[in-house]
Amino acid sequence: MASPSLPALKAYRQILRATRIAFRDDTRVMLAARQEARRNFDQNRRVGIDTGMQINHAIEVANILRHNLVQGAREDGDEAAKWELRIHDDIERGDNDSIKIGNKNVKIHKACSS
Repeated sequence: MASPSLPALKAYRQILRATRIAFRDDTRVMLAARQEARRNFDQNRRVGIDTGMQINHAIEVANILRHNLVQGAREDGDEAAKWELRIHDDIERGDNDSIKIGNKNVKIHKACSS
């Protein structure tokens, strides 16, 4: 059995950190996401031609989990309760005006609630 490479271990740790942030207070979903990540890393344990692409894919998944996934929650047992979004500091924020800009990279420094 080949030992995992350092970049693969770093990518795996990034995914674990991202699941902790994205699925905070939802242990069931967090554990399922971590099991899926582990299964994928174990399945591709051998170094191959596409190892670099797989590591990049894992890093991209971690970035999406951390920056683009917003968790919604409401009080347990209350089906009539309003949904509350758990927006944390790492969530990418923007407004609809950024869509009109096109293929340019633009950093928006405005909160969603502004």
